[in-house]
Amino acid sequence: MTDFLLVAWVAIILLAAFLGGFAAKKAKQPAVLGYLLAGIVIGGIAEKFLPDKGPVSFLAEIGVALLMFTLGLELSFSKLRKVGEVAFWGGMIEILLVIITSILIFPRFGFDFYSSLFLGCAFSLSSTAIVVKLLSERGEIDTLPGEIMLGWLLIQDLAVLPMVVILPTIATGGASFWTLFLSIIKATVFMAVVLFVGKKVAPIFVRKVADLGSRELLLLSVIAFCLLTAIVTSALGLSIALGAFLAGLLIAETAESHAIFAEIRPLRDIFSIIFFVSLGMFLRPEYLLSHFPSILAVSLLVIVLKLLIVTILVFYLGYHTKTAIIVGLGLVQVGEFAFVLSRIGSNLNLIDENVYSLILSVAIMTILLTPWFVGGAPKFYFWARKVSQKRLPRLYYLLFTRYDHRLTTSELPLTDHVIICGHGRVGSWLGRALQLLEIPYIVIDYNHKIINELKEKGVRALYGDPADIDVLDYAQIDKAKIVVVAIPDQATQEMVVTNCQTLNPQIKIICRAHQKEAQSRLSALGVNWIIQPEFEASLSIIHRVLQSFGVDREEIAGKIKRIKIEHGMEL
Repeated sequence: MTDFLLVAWVAIILLAAFLGGFAAKKAKQPAVLGYLLAGIVIGGIAEKFLPDKGPVSFLAEIGVALLMFTLGLELSFSKLRKVGEVAFWGGMIEILLVIITSILIFPRFGFDFYSSLFLGCAFSLSSTAIVVKLLSERGEIDTLPGEIMLGWLLIQDLAVLPMVVILPTIATGGASFWTLFLSIIKATVFMAVVLFVGKKVAPIFVRKVADLGSRELLLLSVIAFCLLTAIVTSALGLSIALGAFLAGLLIAETAESHAIFAEIRPLRDIFSIIFFVSLGMFLRPEYLLSHFPSILAVSLLVIVLKLLIVTILVFYLGYHTKTAIIVGLGLVQVGEFAFVLSRIGSNLNLIDENVYSLILSVAIMTILLTPWFVGGAPKFYFWARKVSQKRLPRLYYLLFTRYDHRLTTSELPLTDHVIICGHGRVGSWLGRALQLLEIPYIVIDYNHKIINELKEKGVRALYGDPADIDVLDYAQIDKAKIVVVAIPDQATQEMVVTNCQTLNPQIKIICRAHQKEAQSRLSALGVNWIIQPEFEASLSIIHRVLQSFGVDREEIAGKIKRIKIEHGMEL
């Protein structure tokens, strides 16, 4: 009977996930939304026929372990160093502020001190899995807001370690100063030992297995390492997910990390889908219906609180208002480690069923809203800028003028130059080429570190939002020859194009685009040349492949021209 239940649950979950993911994609929404909603739908229906959800919990544990392991692979410490200051201080202060606010607010609604503390800890954590998935789908992981979010999330994930050590200590009544101090020391020592041993043992172990030349053995050894680390952390009273995440962080420092990720990804995808569906399944429909107003109120409170805290912290740490708003909206949700914490609390009887269900409900509701927050963040920035300019001029001056761009009254000595909007992977290489050819250009970017580095090298660079018409005007767009929009998000692209044409209708505009819909929209706005990086890369590969087969240049050019026509590219 147990075997039947396991197979039945797997079949139901995967079928529901397919239907939910299919519906989400048809609605042009992230597939993870479909998985969560599918879990909510089948949770009550399937329970009537298969009341035992034990197999689902078992599969979900494996799913979250593999999911967190691959997240550890992708979020290495080398990425954290790029935005270490804002990620560390911002992440730690945000966690403390959310916890303190929860302790002050939730007791007014009938929760005791410990439940309020537990809620604060859970709500302070954002979803690494959701944010990484959304940023990957939008091609924005390597942007400045994306890097800040990933670093911030890594700090939050690491903060779970002291939480799972300290919270049970407080619940058992041993919350003296020395007890808490020893708990923190225990967590710190454990982390240090794991990292030290991992750095010494993991690279040698992985390299020896990789030298065997067997993909199967490499996959088996890595999964075994992941689950073994997870079991050790679980035996020490910590979570399986946290152990898997630490294992991923250790493997990420090896030279074989990319090959390992490619091998484990298909397995991770299947089990992580089961995990996301299970999140919806374990939400009790009767609790959701009877407490919906309070769940909605708490969800809105968490969203507003985290948005304000994160946005203010990023802004205060010296980043552009646009960056602060995008990061704030990207981190408003409650994440997967909140599920881990709530499950630990429930299993150890540290929290009651209502607190557990509230955490689960708020987490799912905020996760469901996250795709709209992430996708609409640039538009929200422009809306806030416009509204504040009309109704709150003092706030507009403080947030959007005083710190965002420090423009002088003198004009720049530029004419027939190129304006590069965004100095990332695309803009930086273009700038280098223009520098070699001694063609005048100016860079506009809202990453103050990049601007400072460029100025130190003698490159003309302007700190500000490229979508700001005043910044474009100061960059002498009326005298420029070409504007290159190398920014990935579509809302900013459209605003830049509109303002460019307002200031200089004859200006030539080159813009990057990742999706077919964006290409059509930009073309309608009057962009002269639209470059899709993936498509251009494919043309380069096609050229080299055909060249290797001895195809002459004219025929290669003809084939590429035909492909461009089929793609809808203007020649």
